Amino acid sequence: RANMVAKATGLPEDLYHDLVAKAEQAIKTSLRQRPVNVKDAVVKERNFKKLRQRSVEVSEFSYRPVACEHDYRVVVVRKN
Repeated sequence: RANMVAKATGLPEDLYHDLVAKAEQAIKTSLRQRPVNVKDAVVKERNFKKLRQRSVEVSEFSYRPVACEHDYRVVVVRKN
């Protein structure tokens, strides 16, 4: 919705912080051999631009629709 996008883009930069991913669980068995990654080779072969995500930032704000009696928490995710 346009009003939510306007609120999210209007947030100050200092409200955004880096998303901290949960640590992976400890592996109880032996590691498997990973398959060959063919995706990078296909991208290079077809002369596409290789896009990689640099960071993920999150922020939040409260929002109350007109007909509601309580606020909702809206989480905004910004990917760079």
